[in-house]
Amino acid sequence: MSAEDHRCWICGAQQLVLRKSSNVATMRPEDFAISDAHYGRTAAVYECQNCRFLQCADMTAVVSYYEELEDPAYIESRPERLLQSRHLLRDVARLTGRSLRGLSLLDVGAGSGPLVEEAQALGMRAEGVEPSRSLCAHATARGLPVHHGVLPHPDVQGRFDVVTLIDVIEHTTDPVGLLSEASAAVEPGGVVVLVTPDVSSVAARLMGWRWWHFRLAHVGYFSRETLERLCERAGLQPTTSIRPGWVLPLPYLLDRVERYLPVRLPRARWQSSVAVPFNLRDSILLIGQRA
Repeated sequence: MSAEDHRCWICGAQQLVLRKSSNVATMRPEDFAISDAHYGRTAAVYECQNCRFLQCADMTAVVSYYEELEDPAYIESRPERLLQSRHLLRDVARLTGRSLRGLSLLDVGAGSGPLVEEAQALGMRAEGVEPSRSLCAHATARGLPVHHGVLPHPDVQGRFDVVTLIDVIEHTTDPVGLLSEASAAVEPGGVVVLVTPDVSSVAARLMGWRWWHFRLAHVGYFSRETLERLCERAGLQPTTSIRPGWVLPLPYLLDRVERYLPVRLPRARWQSSVAVPFNLRDSILLIGQRA
């Protein structure tokens, strides 16, 4: 399929230019792991000449890979991801000026449910949807209401005060459709919380195609401008944004830093108990209110 056959997933323009050729021979479910560290390995990346959105326009049915996905490294990092979810929910409360206790939350792309678990701990009525059968099974084993599948989902009924898509929108070939479904699931006056890598960040521009967010699982690359355009097309009014931080295990981070180094970094048993907070300022947390 040529660039002339593609349309921009955000603005619909048929003005795509190839910016990076594919360096992927085959695709397997493990290539789409949350913990994947094959940086710079992507399908062909095209740029829209109208809105400058970057997309892997040749990718089609990626959901099937997520259905079969297993990700042991992600499961092992659960304590840190719980802490990260706690910080994120506090940011949402601060940015919206609302107490979250008693509110309802739907987490789209919930994984094994760390955000759902933390939301419940804060007094929210929380549930999630997740395409991976394996990750759903981990959530169910913890007694968390994470439904297997995607939006719309027959077991997700009614509307929610908060809908979250945390590092999700970059994984879909239909971002307008997905965000429109999320918008439809929000109560009047409620919010959609988006977190995604920022392809226009300083880190992304310095690293070029070796940036850690250029991965096979990521098929759409947003800037603040294209993310706001996406929100508007999905019926959401962008209100405020911040640069969110992350918390990950030290060995997990060392493994990924080594991707850029010619040597292996020292390892010690004590490292497994260390959680590292960091903020590379190359992601966006955007609050969108239903228009």
